[in-house]
Amino acid sequence: MSESEFEAQLTLKDRLNFPYLLANQILTFQKAILNLEFSEREIRESIEGFIHLIPDDWKDDQFQKEMDATKVKQKKDMRPQITGTVRMSEKACRELGIPAFVEEEVLDYYKIFQACINLLKRKGLISQVITTDKATGERYDS
Repeated sequence: MSESEFEAQLTLKDRLNFPYLLANQILTFQKAILNLEFSEREIRESIEGFIHLIPDDWKDDQFQKEMDATKVKQKKDMRPQITGTVRMSEKACRELGIPAFVEEEVLDYYKIFQACINLLKRKGLISQVITTDKATGERYDS
């Protein structure tokens, strides 16, 4: 069998080391957290890459519930700066008809990461339980 015929018989599983890709994406997230020049964008992109690596048919109802819980409401200060870092008062904003704060919904990327890790654990990809007999040390199915 020639090399090209052998390669044609390989499946995607044989060509793609998927556990390595998932582990690499987890390490990318951890590097982003430990980076001295902390970048929220880098963390967001590493988590989004991690989510997109996980196949859709793995994502169960529990994962969807956890993902819904990652949405957090946050108040954004919309008051104009008067001088330097001093912002206009809320009372002055009301008088001028300018909204002082706007509530927006943002995603908590740390909770998203945890939801992904929980999903991988439910799929049995993180840890493996091996039951052994204490006397003989042999494995058995429970």
